[in-house]
Amino acid sequence: MRWMLLTLGLLAGPALAQTPPPAAAQVQQVQQDPLKTGVQLYALGRYEAALSLFERAVKENPGNPDALYWLARAQLKMGLLNPALENAKGLVARNPRYIGGYMVLSEAYVALYRASEDKEKGKAYLEQALSVLRDAEKVNPRYPPLFAQRGLVYALLGQMDKAEEAFKKALALEDTPEVRSALAEVYLASGKLDEALDQYAKAVALAPKNQDLRVRYASALLLKGRPEAAAQVLEEGHKLKPLDAEGWYTLGQAYLSLGRHKEAGVALENAVALAPLRFPAAYYYLGQVYLALGDAAKAKNRLTVAVRLEPKKPEYRYLLCLANEKLGDKEGARYQCQEALKLKPGYKEAEEVLKRL
Repeated sequence: MRWMLLTLGLLAGPALAQTPPPAAAQVQQVQQDPLKTGVQLYALGRYEAALSLFERAVKENPGNPDALYWLARAQLKMGLLNPALENAKGLVARNPRYIGGYMVLSEAYVALYRASEDKEKGKAYLEQALSVLRDAEKVNPRYPPLFAQRGLVYALLGQMDKAEEAFKKALALEDTPEVRSALAEVYLASGKLDEALDQYAKAVALAPKNQDLRVRYASALLLKGRPEAAAQVLEEGHKLKPLDAEGWYTLGQAYLSLGRHKEAGVALENAVALAPLRFPAAYYYLGQVYLALGDAAKAKNRLTVAVRLEPKKPEYRYLLCLANEKLGDKEGARYQCQEALKLKPGYKEAEEVLKRL
């Protein structure tokens, strides 16, 4: 049975790309086994299509717990939280020895917590999730996903010691990169950077082609002040699988920290080409890159975008001030430095520029 652990840094998972419709052979398979095909579509991220197949599977075989389990999972993906909750409750009531029912029911409570506007009141959902997991432990006390889910719930409650204990129990039963990564994020939240780096390293060793893990590991290495190691982690990953936007963005930061400005420029331009609005700071870093390379015009172009996307960042405006100054645009430089001072009174660097303009 497939299960999913949402790690702490992914409070809302990105949508998967749409995939083409099934081939003719698959259509015949749908007619024969809607549940099996629905699971395949679910794995591809085609949750709406999977949902209709799971509904059909439940209608054709209402006593099949797997069909109801997957229906509830698909409903959660589609944001149908209350129907998912009711189906999960029914699944547990009718099949008290079926561990998947408890897992999807706990996921439903977590989803309701995430959707709640008042997170303090919403914590009642997390307590219900813990109660469900305690019942699940009576059914199967050695089911690794149970303890991983418990770790997530404790982390959402801010109880990091208990989250760590639960994740370690999950790892003792089954060592997976997903749980290693989740434990690493617990350590990050607890300020234990070295322990987080150790877990990320082990997670990457288990799943070397997982680009998301490599980005998280590299980001932690940058926090530790190890840009060379961060760059190496991402370069190795790129050989296995081309970097995505976040990978290029993180690699660009590593190169910039190392003073490798041309390489940083290439990486950051790739990031903004792939995701123009996702990383406003990438335009700021590109401004730094082009100023270091002596290309004030390109610096101004990228910094203008940075300021447009995040107008209340004084450091963005200060750097745009410098670019304008180098281009001989004193009025533009003066305006940006004045705006920077409004946002950050006493900004010495901006004051120095204004004195010489």
